[in-house]
Amino acid sequence: MILFDIHTHNTEADPEQAILDCPQYKTGRKISLGIHPWYIGNDWIDEFRQLEQAAGKANVVAIGECGMDRMKSPADILLQREVFRAHALLAEREQKPLIIHCVKAFDDILAIHKEIAPEQAWIIHGFRGKPRLAEQLTKAGMCLSLGEHFNAESARIIPAERLFIESDESKLTIGEIYRRIASARGTGIEVLAAQTYSNSRIFKQF
Repeated sequence: MILFDIHTHNTEADPEQAILDCPQYKTGRKISLGIHPWYIGNDWIDEFRQLEQAAGKANVVAIGECGMDRMKSPADILLQREVFRAHALLAEREQKPLIIHCVKAFDDILAIHKEIAPEQAWIIHGFRGKPRLAEQLTKAGMCLSLGEHFNAESARIIPAERLFIESDESKLTIGEIYRRIASARGTGIEVLAAQTYSNSRIFKQF
């Protein structure tokens, strides 16, 4: 049974079953690469150019995490939108999924999604929202990734083909997170694991 972990900061996670989130390019395992909205600085364009140079490498399987955060980002929302749009367009050019951090900015994300009409998957990581938001996002074509903290009712209604599981920075094992989400969905952990592994084909390396 493969417990696919879409987003982790744990460098000890199984490199064949997990995507490591990285602020800078590194070799040796499958990674996602992006500028987190908490760390958007005045030099973001130079940082993004370096990201563009690495984005096509085979072990970079996704772009992000990137996104918008109206609570903690030091950048104003207009700059956050600009940086996020740049990541989204890069994901399209490289034909790789986009891993999204979003806090209090779902209307912005949905608006840019409608504007770009992406062919690549957009995945909201660490989703904790209520069922109405989960339904709105999945109907728009996005995927949702659940971690240690999640809304149980939302977990039950997310379409199986749009669901991922992650450990992020949790101290729980990925197995325990799968167990909790499987319980909330009223299914077996083996069924959940098989579905998320099938979904992982969008990364083209799993």
